Amino acid sequence: MAAPSRRLVLMGAGGIILATVLQSRHVFHHRTQIATDGKPRRVRLAWPESDYDPLLWLCQQGLFGRYNLQVDIVEVGGGNSAIDAVQNGRADAALSPLLDWLPALYQDDAEDLPAKLACGVRGGSYRLLVRRDLKLHKVADLAGKKIGVMSLEGADRRFVSIQLRRRGLHPTDSVHWVAIPADDMADALRAGELDAVAVHDPMGWRILQQTKGISWNMLDSMTGAERERIDLTLGIATKALAQDPGLAAALTATLSDAQHEFPAHRDELALLWDKDKDAPDDAKGMLDREITSHPVTGHPLRVQVEQYVDELKLLGLMQDADNATDIAHRICLPV
Repeated sequence: MAAPSRRLVLMGAGGIILATVLQSRHVFHHRTQIATDGKPRRVRLAWPESDYDPLLWLCQQGLFGRYNLQVDIVEVGGGNSAIDAVQNGRADAALSPLLDWLPALYQDDAEDLPAKLACGVRGGSYRLLVRRDLKLHKVADLAGKKIGVMSLEGADRRFVSIQLRRRGLHPTDSVHWVAIPADDMADALRAGELDAVAVHDPMGWRILQQTKGISWNMLDSMTGAERERIDLTLGIATKALAQDPGLAAALTATLSDAQHEFPAHRDELALLWDKDKDAPDDAKGMLDREITSHPVTGHPLRVQVEQYVDELKLLGLMQDADNATDIAHRICLPV
């Protein structure tokens, strides 16, 4: 069993939301629920960057137990690492951005898929932070600039690459991508070693606070049309599904409840983070920007997968001849 995240231990010790949840069962407002079989289960769930994730915290305050889930969190560094945990048999399920799931799954035949997608949990929190002194005004102005990313094969780069491609820039040749640890991004922006960084919250919010007056948020996925799209997505290992077909519904129901209840606990959670010296500054400001969309399953999930497939074709990560509808039906579960 993976050790609990230190951040989650700190938040649990705060007790503000914990007392509310445990003492008032009605706090989770009932609505039309996903049908589950109620069987007890022990599950290994890979959750990338679990520190300061409000949905995981809510799940661990009683929602996993509501659906008879005993969950061992497999802590991983990012979306691709979470997918690797499923592929290598270290996890039964994982949460990862769709922009990481799709390149990992689409080439596999239906019989050989390592995982299938059950639900889109929430929208993304991507940010493109640009140095103010460059006096750039739009994404197209980034031609020839250096953009830092944590991974050259990660969702942050793919999200920004799609935006570049939409604006007529070649996503590889028009800019210079630089792999750099997130902890070094703020210093690199201050020193002028990077012109911009493509990153996601909570790291993106932390860097934005650390570089006030130096960087600005040129682009993000929390406003405009991007706000309506899902990003973080639950995938279930096909081996786990074969052994336990009801697993996907139980996990999806849990995550659905957590997303539904998050807005009611936003302020309490911000108070907990304010007491943690390692938490991002102005935690309430970040949480207020957290997208509160409802989880997406079934046909709506397949529609969004098709849209992402068409965008990944723009990057050359999928072939133009690939049928987006066929891919979506192959890799998505009918939860």
